[in-house]
Amino acid sequence: MYKIMLADDEGIVIDSLKFIIEKEFKDICEVQYAKPEEVSSNWRRSFRPDIAVMDIQMDQRHRCHERDPQDQ
Repeated sequence: MYKIMLADDEGIVIDSLKFIIEKEFKDICEVQYAKPEEVSSNWRRSFRPDIAVMDIQMDQRHRCHERDPQDQ
């Protein structure tokens, strides 16, 4: 099963992507989602997504760019 993380500052984008993924791939994907302010290194470590879909135009303070030492 693939773990997919969705992060966007627009709720409609998260809802739309979640709907499509769960409808088309419900048997092979687990979807977690968060608003940018909820995405932290602790959340990423506990969920450990295989795929991350993130808004690259989010406000700089919400970007999730720190490296997890466990990933090296």
